[in-house]
Amino acid sequence: MVDFFSSFALAFHLMCMNIASAGPLVCVWLDWRSGRGDEAAHRAAKFLAWKSTAMFVVGGVFGLLVAAFFWNDAYHDLMHVFMYKIKWGAWELLFSLLLMGAYAAIVARGAPRGLAGKLGRACIALLAGTNLLYHFPVLFIVISEVASGYIEVPEKVDAAIFRSLMKEPSVFARSVHFWVASFAVTGVSLIGFGKWLLRQDETKGIGARIAVWGARIALVPTILQILVGIWVVSVLPPLMQQRLMGSDLVVASAFGLSIIGALWLMHQLSAVAFGDTRPRSLKMAIHLMYAVVILMTFTSRLALSRPVHADAAAIQESTYDD
Repeated sequence: MVDFFSSFALAFHLMCMNIASAGPLVCVWLDWRSGRGDEAAHRAAKFLAWKSTAMFVVGGVFGLLVAAFFWNDAYHDLMHVFMYKIKWGAWELLFSLLLMGAYAAIVARGAPRGLAGKLGRACIALLAGTNLLYHFPVLFIVISEVASGYIEVPEKVDAAIFRSLMKEPSVFARSVHFWVASFAVTGVSLIGFGKWLLRQDETKGIGARIAVWGARIALVPTILQILVGIWVVSVLPPLMQQRLMGSDLVVASAFGLSIIGALWLMHQLSAVAFGDTRPRSLKMAIHLMYAVVILMTFTSRLALSRPVHADAAAIQESTYDD
């Protein structure tokens, strides 16, 4: 039960950070369209700019809750090992938050439509989003794999050592998985905004367009996640692969359900992307995304939760028995 609630909190934290990371990048495209007088694009850009900023703050709060769930002696020791990177990471997160807040305020104010204004706003949004995508997932993936015993590090990790850790196959693959997922979750967030606008008679047309845009934005990365998922599984440590492939029934079952959910999600997003904006279809797409993220997080959480030496001891004992 503790694993479920901690996984739920972690999933919500990750979805918040997904939107905070990819939201500003999607805003660049929406803001560009709004500069040509597209009212739907302006509404969507304004909504997503503020939501990205809000999700950053909410995600940070849930990050503290997740830390409380997962905190143990191993993580306490790792605070000292990664202190250099954690300090710099905290400043980078604050920098992104300030950029996102400034961008949201500029867009909400009704920014000028000239080329210079567009390029300036695009630079702010791109810097805010890419800064988060670069610093946020990699740091926490490295720490989680070190804490679980999959990666060994020296007593102190400096910038050069951390860059080498970033190149670890499992770290890089899981980081790409987060990047791709960020655009999928952000697209579904736009579906939710479109669904809300559809309830109001005067904005039904705008709401339908935004929902279709959101589905198209979410559909492509959701399809790509099949290839990325195969890559991630192929480079995971052997013991973690064994858990996913059936040595741990709970982990394998959650993994299988998440794959089924992802395929169902693709079908639902395809329907919305081609114009099915009925409330039931939009609601189903949103709920399926939530379910898939929670299941994937639960799978990853369980696969990482048991220390490596426990599996190694079990394998060694089995070998001696034979």
